[in-house]
Amino acid sequence: MGTDAAFQDCSQWKLLGVAVWHFGLYLLGAAVWRAAAPPWSPHFLGLLSFKAWLLSLLAYACTLPVLYTQRQVLTTLDVPPLYVSRLGWGGKSWPSLLITRCIIRRRKLRDVLDVALFYAACCCSACAGLYLLRPAADSSRAGLQPLLVYGTVLGMLYGGSYLIRGKNVLSFPILQRHRYFRMKQRMRALAKSALLLPSLALLPAALLSALLAPTVAMSQRQQHQYAWGGVAGVLGLWRAGLLACYAWGAGAHMLEIVFTERVVMAGDDDPQPTGPLLAALQHPDPIVQDWCLMDLASVAEGAPGAASRRAAIWADETGANGWLPISRYCLAELRDFVGVLAAALPSLQGAAAAGSGVKWNALQLSAAGGKPASSAQDAALWHLQARYCRLVWCMRSLSGLAADAFTADRYGVLHFSSPGLGDVLAAQLGVVAVLTAFIRHSSSIAVRPASAAARLLQRLSSAGSGGACANGGPQQHVDAAACALLDTAKTCTYRLTNTYGEVLASVVVKYKPLVGTVGEAQALLDSFLDHQQ
Repeated sequence: MGTDAAFQDCSQWKLLGVAVWHFGLYLLGAAVWRAAAPPWSPHFLGLLSFKAWLLSLLAYACTLPVLYTQRQVLTTLDVPPLYVSRLGWGGKSWPSLLITRCIIRRRKLRDVLDVALFYAACCCSACAGLYLLRPAADSSRAGLQPLLVYGTVLGMLYGGSYLIRGKNVLSFPILQRHRYFRMKQRMRALAKSALLLPSLALLPAALLSALLAPTVAMSQRQQHQYAWGGVAGVLGLWRAGLLACYAWGAGAHMLEIVFTERVVMAGDDDPQPTGPLLAALQHPDPIVQDWCLMDLASVAEGAPGAASRRAAIWADETGANGWLPISRYCLAELRDFVGVLAAALPSLQGAAAAGSGVKWNALQLSAAGGKPASSAQDAALWHLQARYCRLVWCMRSLSGLAADAFTADRYGVLHFSSPGLGDVLAAQLGVVAVLTAFIRHSSSIAVRPASAAARLLQRLSSAGSGGACANGGPQQHVDAAACALLDTAKTCTYRLTNTYGEVLASVVVKYKPLVGTVGEAQALLDSFLDHQQ
């Protein structure tokens, strides 16, 4: 793997694997869906009917456009926040999330078109599936107009909930397990969402159908086209919508599972093992970049069968084909993160301007109510959540390679090139320092109790698992990603201090710290050397 064509083939093969697993999940869901019907209903009797299963397969074919468009909106980076101070919109406000995640995305025409196609695919798939799976022609089934209205509302509801909750943003797991076990863990949430969405779509669909119904006199045949068919007709539409939502949700889960699996960029016997890594780092697709960083972190930490790949990073005495491009990319990510987070902390800005130390207890991270007070703080929270996996992989890669260079770097690339060991150490200490400041002061600010509407939306978005904020009491405005990232930063810093020891004390004074002063960086390093963190 080293060219754009190879990365595209990898993505296509992953999509094919998703389709295979998705088909199996759909057959399982369709069988349970028919078996759960009343014994006298056509759906239950269709368990042994070839025609009924043929209609089910046609309904499955209608879900494939949704699966494909879900792949098109799939990404590893959430959309940047929209901050409008005049309207009081922060990065996490509902109007901001609705506009950025569900409509304009990254402010590019292609993103808007991808989202529009996704909504259209959901609506068309719902209408076609409802038409194919509704009971046989009788007087109790819903007419064509309620079917189209309900299908459109259901498709828009699924598409909006999928995007506004960020389900198209890949979340890479810490522990890689087989697809079967990862999907088994998600089945309960999948079944709950498949039951919830068709139920929520009934009321708005009924209201919209009543508004669209003509007021003039109609014949009996025309009236049947606008009739819901009573309880039996509504139940038939609801059951068909349930299977459609199950199929869409199963595809979404399988996309996340398959596309977050590790991609081995090169074999251990590859003549140029670093070539694919460097090509992936320059690829425009963020998914390919994250595949590369995930593989690089595994190689740097001594993954089985990657000894020659790790040694090849130090095989070039100039570092141009190994250490230098890798370290520059990772350090740029860490420095950008530290800069964005420091910009959200006023005391860090003042300390940098005055050349003095950081006053840890002088920050005012949030305004009243714990909401972000500026676009800089919105950007800081976005970096914590959207770039969490990248930051973790960059720190693991840099610290792992720096520790490996202690015995494997024959040419001294780490010590005689720039960036070198001192740059890695300064970046690690900067991440620890700025995250410590962020967590200490964000934890001291109480969050205003959420409104009833906000608690309801939170319960719906979290599939009913109300957290600590659901009770309405004051909570702490601490992002969980910040705490997890700080733990990773400390672990990676300990990897450096345990490998090089007291030698680092003479290295840290030669480099300008990313935040604070040299004295504070020395004190922080001493705490790591004394194992006090």
